[in-house]
Amino acid sequence: MQMVRLITVSLISSLLGCSQALAATDDDAAYSALLDFASISSKTINSAGCLVTGTIDFGGIVSKLDVFKEAWLNRDYSTDFYGQRRKQVFIYIIVKRYAELITEGLFHNEKPSSVCSFSINAKYDDKYGKTQDMTVVTWKFDQTTNGKVVWENFDPRDFARIAIDYKITPEAMSWLSDEPSMAEKKSSDDQKICQPDMLKANAVFIRATTYCSKNYMDSPAGYYALAMSRQCSQSMDEEKLKAITMDAMKQLDGLARQRGRAGACRWFKTSRETCCER
Repeated sequence: MQMVRLITVSLISSLLGCSQALAATDDDAAYSALLDFASISSKTINSAGCLVTGTIDFGGIVSKLDVFKEAWLNRDYSTDFYGQRRKQVFIYIIVKRYAELITEGLFHNEKPSSVCSFSINAKYDDKYGKTQDMTVVTWKFDQTTNGKVVWENFDPRDFARIAIDYKITPEAMSWLSDEPSMAEKKSSDDQKICQPDMLKANAVFIRATTYCSKNYMDSPAGYYALAMSRQCSQSMDEEKLKAITMDAMKQLDGLARQRGRAGACRWFKTSRETCCER
């Protein structure tokens, strides 16, 4: 049992109103750093339901990036590499770790009778320096799922797979889309050309998270569409970007109204096989 993570989860449990600490694993320094900018902002558990919200200050990741790199990221890449992709590190790695901590802390000692709904909000400064508050992930958890998990042995990297309906919000996906891709670099020709079709494809990938249980953004085609759409964000004005993106999303919404959620997802799965092939 590693002491810092034990203290971390104990603090989470305390903030959630739990009485005991949890057995824990390692990653001491990273979990200790996580406490510097993460907190429980609200918790409601009663006969009407179960709702928990956490908040993370995105600005804290910048000063702690070296710590997270040592614990949770591929050390073959430089801190500068991750600094250029700090939003992705934040959403895909750090937020997911905190989501696991919140869930573990709640379900270890409290026994909610209903399904618990969770969300994590991020505070960040926009391009004008104004502080914004955005919901970045949502998920659910229940006692049935909790009963299957051996938290002492559980790998937090798998949390999105076991949580019920774990989703990165479309707003968060749009927010991080101006960064270089985490995927391998494409050819130099690809890097230079804005392809509006790829911008539309990326928007549909984002919107499909609403209708499909699987997150197809986390796929080779999804990463490719995201990487290609970034070329447009560098050469196209914000209003036009927004108009193209919203139009593509509305098209998928229209299919969902006509064919239902399952029908829209089936159409998307068929279309994605050809939209992003190289």
